Amino acid sequence: MGLVIRQSIYSSIISYAGVLIGYVNLLYLYPKFLSTDQIGLFRTIQDAAILFSPFAQFGLSQTIIRFYPQLARDKKSSQGFISFMSLLALAGFAIFFLLFKIFESSLLAYFQENAAEIIQYANLVLWLTLILVMVAVMEAFSRSLLKTVVPNLLREVMARLFLSVLVLLYFTKTISFDQFIIGSVISYLIWLLILLFYLWYQGELSVQTNFKSLNQERLPELLKYSLLSFAGMAGLILIGKIDSMMVSAMLGFSANAIYTTAFYMATVIEIPKRALSQIAMPLISRAFEKNDLEEVASLYRKTSINQFIIGSLLLIGVWINLDSLFSLMPKGEVFFVGKWVVIIVGGGKLFDMLFGPSSEIIVLSKYFKFNIVLILVLAVLIVVSNNLLIPRYGIEGAAWGAAFALVSFNTIKYLFIYSKYKIQPFDSNTVKVFFIAALVLAANHFSYRGDSPVLDIILRSGLTTLLFSSLILITKVSPEANELFRKGLRLLSNSR
Repeated sequence: MGLVIRQSIYSSIISYAGVLIGYVNLLYLYPKFLSTDQIGLFRTIQDAAILFSPFAQFGLSQTIIRFYPQLARDKKSSQGFISFMSLLALAGFAIFFLLFKIFESSLLAYFQENAAEIIQYANLVLWLTLILVMVAVMEAFSRSLLKTVVPNLLREVMARLFLSVLVLLYFTKTISFDQFIIGSVISYLIWLLILLFYLWYQGELSVQTNFKSLNQERLPELLKYSLLSFAGMAGLILIGKIDSMMVSAMLGFSANAIYTTAFYMATVIEIPKRALSQIAMPLISRAFEKNDLEEVASLYRKTSINQFIIGSLLLIGVWINLDSLFSLMPKGEVFFVGKWVVIIVGGGKLFDMLFGPSSEIIVLSKYFKFNIVLILVLAVLIVVSNNLLIPRYGIEGAAWGAAFALVSFNTIKYLFIYSKYKIQPFDSNTVKVFFIAALVLAANHFSYRGDSPVLDIILRSGLTTLLFSSLILITKVSPEANELFRKGLRLLSNSR
């Protein structure tokens, strides 16, 4: 767990720096310099490409993580492996491209009534999809090598800084809105090129088409797994992004701007989950390779409790500061209608974190097919629920649909893992964290709210963090948290 904690700390620092930049973009620069329709169109283009990319890569990113420990035994086979997977990714995109063109008219007709502007950017969405496919492949390769810091830096910081520059260039009339959209796609391309250079510079990437170093007998199994995990990955992204697309199609770009802004405010909660999962996933893969179920169970428990602790603190922090955050936003009164979207989606994200790396355990186990069936069923449920809830409840209906998907998905995964391996992530410490979080949240509702939003955010966040952290350390619900605290004290004492 030491490697997990250490690299996840680096990744979390980078991720939160990216969140800070993202918050500046989404909560200040975009509302200040773009109209809600422009924000909604921009986010719809991004979300469409993110939604399409798993269909275009046919599950290869999961396949890389699962099969890398088995097929990459040395530097030569490692390079041959990623070259082979890159060619498969390009072939997958070619198939997706043909299918998209065949059904293009039907797909775009869905947006004709309330979001027709997206139609003129259809080809740009395809270019962005291709770039995201290759980024996903290279990031999966990096995670398999346990090299997560640079890819995270590119994803979380560099890409968002580029968007900050673009929106400022649009405000100063240096570029048009169309050029702003095109520039955002170019920023993803730059991200990919830097990632490729980084892997090449590390000696992990080589342009070769000689695949004799690979275990040829395992390739049919690899292809079969990729096709099966493709359905799971596609369904998972569908669950996460279809709500944005449906809000645009049913309610228009302005409503999607409010919804995606509120949704992003809630995603700060899940950043520790992404950081921990990026490191835990290859370790779980290696544990399964050695048939070490005790290590899998240990990672399951430790990841769950630590994610729940951090996620609870972050959800409380977002919840208690929402009024102040919206008051500081340009056009805050317009975006304030998304307040309950933040809370509903945030609750769903916290529930997801509580269940730890359950998806990773199933995907990397011999029961990976179950995950695919489950995700496809839930994808259908989320589409049906959104069709029922969005027309009646607007953007809050989409938020309830997203939360419903996360709760259902994780509950069934928990029951399945327990039935197959008799392991589960919860104990009395989980209950203690729940009551600590409830107590801290209740205390905030009875506290005085200051006149200055900035000062109120600083004081409220500081006191909440102090109270919550103190209770966590006193109750010793997480040995890792107490150990990190002791190390921090030792570093402070040694620096004097």
